[in-house]
Amino acid sequence: MQAIDTVLNLFALRDADKETYKALSFGGAIGASTLALRVQVSRTSIYDILDRLIDAGLVLQTLTGTVKTFSVQPLEKLQLLLKEKQEATEAALNTLDQLKRERLTGDVSTPPRLQLYEGRPALQQMMKDMLLYRDLTVYAFWPVERITRLLTPRFVEAFHKERIARNIMINVIWPTAQTSKIQNQSFLASSAQQQREARIAPTGMDPKLGYAIYGNTVRFISSEAENFGFLVESAELAQTMKSQFQFIWEHSAPIGSTGKKFKKF
Repeated sequence: MQAIDTVLNLFALRDADKETYKALSFGGAIGASTLALRVQVSRTSIYDILDRLIDAGLVLQTLTGTVKTFSVQPLEKLQLLLKEKQEATEAALNTLDQLKRERLTGDVSTPPRLQLYEGRPALQQMMKDMLLYRDLTVYAFWPVERITRLLTPRFVEAFHKERIARNIMINVIWPTAQTSKIQNQSFLASSAQQQREARIAPTGMDPKLGYAIYGNTVRFISSEAENFGFLVESAELAQTMKSQFQFIWEHSAPIGSTGKKFKKF
């Protein structure tokens, strides 16, 4: 009966409702009294259960003279109900996607929000906030070696795999001192395959705190020394940080470029 449980779980039924449906699935139409004995509930309770199953569209009531009998709906009817639920779920998901796009583009005004995170598990969870979205570009100034060590290479590799699957592009600036120990990490490559364009920051810019901007969200994360991070949802902060990022980006050198001198700030 595990297969039918998988289906019934989609209808938010109580355990007694499920057991009653299963009992009705064996044989034809039966009366409420017989059904109450079969599932070992009172006659009053069985009518309450049957009312919920009828409202859900799972059970059919038939009246012959003055006698009521109950039976499960045909599997074709159940299939139709599941299709309706699927269509409603898809419509709801499309609405949520639209709301997320509006939030990212600033079309929906929301009050600023701040969340604090401490410790590696919490910081990993904060990183996953980005993976709630699709089809966007992230702008990051990232002390990559320090943060990879903090979050663990295994987590970072899995994170970027999911990021790529969700079509999230990254424009990232790495400090010069933060690149030597990650050159052998293929998941940190600057390439179209990794959906990442990386540049090297001007000499002397080696922040301990990294940040990433996407939509109206700015996410900050420290090194292992302080082991904390915070996420701020603020259109004004995001715009300010993005302007700062763009300025540094224009003064940074593409990975693999030669002959360009970094401007010292």
